Amino acid sequence: MPRYLAPHKSGPHRLACLGLFRSLLRESRHVGTATSSTKIAETLRSLVRYRFHRDRTLLSRSQIIHGLEAGHGFLDLLRGCAAKSPTALDQLSQLLEHVALQAESTATYRRTLAARWKPPPPSRYAHLENLRRVADKANHASTPSSPRIFQHPRPLGEVKSGVRKVPNLILAQGVPLLKYPGPTPVLVNRVLKEKIRWGVRKWEQHKDIRRRIQIAEWEDQWDSIVARVGNIVDDNDDNGAGAGGGPLVEGAEGQRSAKSHNPRATIRYYHPPIEGAGTSPKQHPGSGFKPRISWATHLREVDRGLELAVLERGKQYALLGERYWREVVVKERELREQERKERKHARRMARKQASGIFGTEGQVPTQHDQDLQPSSVSSGFI
Repeated sequence: MPRYLAPHKSGPHRLACLGLFRSLLRESRHVGTATSSTKIAETLRSLVRYRFHRDRTLLSRSQIIHGLEAGHGFLDLLRGCAAKSPTALDQLSQLLEHVALQAESTATYRRTLAARWKPPPPSRYAHLENLRRVADKANHASTPSSPRIFQHPRPLGEVKSGVRKVPNLILAQGVPLLKYPGPTPVLVNRVLKEKIRWGVRKWEQHKDIRRRIQIAEWEDQWDSIVARVGNIVDDNDDNGAGAGGGPLVEGAEGQRSAKSHNPRATIRYYHPPIEGAGTSPKQHPGSGFKPRISWATHLREVDRGLELAVLERGKQYALLGERYWREVVVKERELREQERKERKHARRMARKQASGIFGTEGQVPTQHDQDLQPSSVSSGFI
């Protein structure tokens, strides 16, 4: 549940706005009937629809309150016009004149802007095409099983700058990250900070639990002392008998003390057997008693859950870093090296053609041209 519910998603707010909207449309029709002017009714209805459509996603509480107050005030004005009140009709005519002047001023301003418009220079075509491609939601196809980052490497023709930028795989507080040349995007910094905060929160919870475990161990020792001295046993013991094997009698006092630890547990008092009735010394009440309810055990289970969550997140980071290296960095480097060799070969061929080693295209070299070419045979003595 979000901390702040948008007003246009609230049922009572929508009901109030729809009621006001329908009332304004109905009174606009009544005003047209009272003034015998269908044009005025259509103008009022179009203004009401336009205003409600424009303000349908308002989030500011003050703007919403002012808008509802203005709507109810306009509703009272329309009702006065429907009742053929001279004051209301005069106020409505002035309001419509003001709206007409404002619409004319807006249209003039837009025509001025349209006259000043100039087509973008050719150097901006690639950037504008990239913006259109980014705005198209069909190009945002990405699923958790196949993120967009793993759709690399791309051909050089699809790279906007024309120069392939190979990322480096780095670790930031254990989080694998692809660092491209240039400034790091703000969104990447935000995601990285959130992941680091998650690890810090888990560490703080672990330290708090370790501090509480010591207190829980003291509580367990105190429960053992109370159970041994007061002859109290747990209801979950085998056959409902305690360590001494004597009869068990339920007690209200014991039940009250048990509910402080576990509301569903039932604690019973242990009555020691009478001497001389065949009781062995090993059946002494409270001997070897260990309480079933342990405070420290539950805290250790919670701490173990935190540890498993951190380990699972670490495994996910390790797998993600391996995928980054195999599917992005290595492939990008191989493609960059291949493109570098192709560019080097193209430059070499261009230099050879410029130096005229092969002669003019379509022309066979003459004997004079061959004599001018350097010989590959050594000029020294044989």
